Amino acid sequence: MINKSIFSEILIFSLILVFLILPPVIAPGVSAGDQIFTWTFPFRQIGLGIFAVVLFVLSKGLNTRKGFFYPGFFALTFMFFVALLIRFITKNSVKEFDIALPSGGLQWIFCVLTFLFSAVYEEVIYRFYFADAFYRILGYTRFGDKKSTLIICQALALLAFAFAHLYLGILAVINAAVAHLVLTYLYKKTNFIWNCVLVHFLYNIISLILL
Repeated sequence: MINKSIFSEILIFSLILVFLILPPVIAPGVSAGDQIFTWTFPFRQIGLGIFAVVLFVLSKGLNTRKGFFYPGFFALTFMFFVALLIRFITKNSVKEFDIALPSGGLQWIFCVLTFLFSAVYEEVIYRFYFADAFYRILGYTRFGDKKSTLIICQALALLAFAFAHLYLGILAVINAAVAHLVLTYLYKKTNFIWNCVLVHFLYNIISLILL
């Protein structure tokens, strides 16, 4: 008979996979000139962010902080450099999406809330939860050795996060894959997921303004 805690973890993971991780992967793409963001109150992002915090707490994610500035600063710098490089290489070959800056104080508040809660959700789901939870589940089945299982789980987490941005085009997938590697390294280096949340949030805000 399957252990109740194992069953619960498999059930939760399956629900998150089906309802949260797979939908953006198969979402229809946007066309050049489409308005990606409308700066209204972000009910969906806040709901997902709150869900992520609850998941984090229930997963006993009480990490010990090892510091932010040194690894976080270089993670942010590297991610922004890669985004600039992709932008430069594809400047004359790729059509731009219409990402309008917020107009007025209220829209800027909604923008900050959108990016903040999105960063919380994505970091908890893709960096903190997905690979480790899948690794534990595969461990119950005695699938492969530990090293190969860990590599498979990390690779699937990378693919899940990268292809969640497929609706923005293949360049967004590449950029997201690089960001995932950097943020995963930052998380493993500092053992503090909120470092990644802050870097992710700042990266999105800076990219909106400068790119």
